[in-house]
Amino acid sequence: MSERADGDDAPSGDEDAPRAVGEHLGERADPAAVTDTFTLLSNETRVRILAALADSDAEAVRFSDLRSRVGVTDSGQFNYHLEKLRGELVAKTDDGYALTDAGGRVADLL
Repeated sequence: MSERADGDDAPSGDEDAPRAVGEHLGERADPAAVTDTFTLLSNETRVRILAALADSDAEAVRFSDLRSRVGVTDSGQFNYHLEKLRGELVAKTDDGYALTDAGGRVADLL
């Protein structure tokens, strides 16, 4: 590792990149999980689903209501994107769909 003129250590090459990225992500962040989350958010419909759930006053939103709020007329296409979010970011409940804790944290960033 090289030193800058002011005495602070500076990364000298690629071998320092994972450490530098880890420092910015924090100790608890898993880079693979972060990448997976950004992949999910790379689709506008999925982002709109998260935003609609976050904006809802209800604890859960029925499929048809959620689809209407998001503005997708094709139920098959909507279901495809909703299923991509299920598990990590969205949970299916008896009353419909709701954000998981992780989904809520992600939606807060939108």
